Amino acid sequence: MANKKSVGHAYNVDFLNVVFAASSLFLFFTTIWMVFDDFDREWKGYQRQFVLLEGYVTSLELQATESGIDQDRLSQLTAARAQAEESLASNQALVDELNAELADIEANFYITDQAYNFLKAEYDVDRYTYEEMQEEHPEDAAELRPAIDDMYNRWVGLGIQVEELSAQRDAVRAQIGEYTGGVTDADTEIRELTADAERLRGRVAELQVDFVGDILLNAPLLDFMAPSLTIQQVITPNVVDDVNFIRVSKMDRCMTCHIAIDREGFEGYPQPYTTHPSLDAYVGSASPHPVQTTGCTVCHEGMGQSIGFIHSSHTPETEAQTAEWEARYGWDVPHYWDFPMLPTNMTEASCAKCHQDTVYVDEAPDLNLAYGLYERAGCYACHVTAGFTDLRKPGPDLTKISAKLTPEWASTWIRDPREVKASTWMPRFWYNSNTSAPEDIQRNEIEIGATVAYLFAHSDGHEFANASPPLGDAARGEELVGSVGCLACHITEGQARLDAGTRRTF
Repeated sequence: MANKKSVGHAYNVDFLNVVFAASSLFLFFTTIWMVFDDFDREWKGYQRQFVLLEGYVTSLELQATESGIDQDRLSQLTAARAQAEESLASNQALVDELNAELADIEANFYITDQAYNFLKAEYDVDRYTYEEMQEEHPEDAAELRPAIDDMYNRWVGLGIQVEELSAQRDAVRAQIGEYTGGVTDADTEIRELTADAERLRGRVAELQVDFVGDILLNAPLLDFMAPSLTIQQVITPNVVDDVNFIRVSKMDRCMTCHIAIDREGFEGYPQPYTTHPSLDAYVGSASPHPVQTTGCTVCHEGMGQSIGFIHSSHTPETEAQTAEWEARYGWDVPHYWDFPMLPTNMTEASCAKCHQDTVYVDEAPDLNLAYGLYERAGCYACHVTAGFTDLRKPGPDLTKISAKLTPEWASTWIRDPREVKASTWMPRFWYNSNTSAPEDIQRNEIEIGATVAYLFAHSDGHEFANASPPLGDAARGEELVGSVGCLACHITEGQARLDAGTRRTF
């Protein structure tokens, strides 16, 4: 036998056995790791926790519902039912006889009613044939008239029998009701009184952990059959994501983790188990934006197809939250998605995607305030914006500027309006961050001077009604300003623009 290690052999079998054993073990352990990693995915943990949370919340709701039941009324109904059952038991033999009689009547009623309906159908067909023949061949139609009349008389007779049997059935039912009505009425009232509690008891029973449905079918290698832990998603109609080279239908899987997002009762619980605010306006089934057709990322942005916290492109709201996410999730600024999730306090910005050409959106107070601020500041005068067209210019009329101001004052104002009046809306056009270098000073001053010279050169004159008004009393003026309502709009205490607010503008 040849030596496997001698010269001339291209391989060493013993060494290959070691390599094969090592690679087999590596494949085995990586397969185990893969299966466990799939079992331990983040969203599955959230859904397992939610099952327990839902059971707890439903139990609390059941307790609240049970405590709200009128126990005195329930006791009265229970006692009345027991008394009615005793009365029914004492007359059970008579009730059994009436039930037997009722069964016979119902059987006869069924047979007679069927015969009545069948005969009615036959009569309708023959009557139609007779009327057609009477129009075309009157002499032949006369021969059919006796048979038609006989069929009609039999049909009327069956109808009378149906009515008699129906009356007998109702009379027997009324007699039975005299003995069973007390139990039936009590059961109906008890059912109405405890309907919500019974429904919740059934729901609590359904939410109990089931070995087969909740454990076995969700176990590794068995969760391909009928698992209860599944990815939830909606594909929004007529809404697409632009992924550079192609547009694909927008797919949102956010509700895989945010399971209770459109369900009442989870308002006070932390993410991802909490209910969305204002269900009547957002994501609720009866809202204008139901989650089944609107989804989530239309408003919140982010990568809706992802089911992981990091890959969904969540965005923190504060520095403290940023530090918390970095420590807890290893969060970093998303680099692989062009539309990271908006912070919660900025979500209303997405309303403008659909609500175009409007400056007021229900349930969007921050956006409405922004629209109002945009209009009040006069931004639309330079920036053409849908919904802000055909508005008056926000600035004052400068055609008679020389009648009120001096060139020196106008230069000082234009140079830095807020240096003269801290609460003004007018922006500064010179000496900004990109024109504040020493080499920009000369150009700034030349442009400011040219602007002032142009305004005064084209200014019209103005004749005042009182060319020399008398001097006023400052103390009396202060009293008037504070009493007649001037301060509702005008600022006299030198407040800055942000401190003054959006309403007080002069």
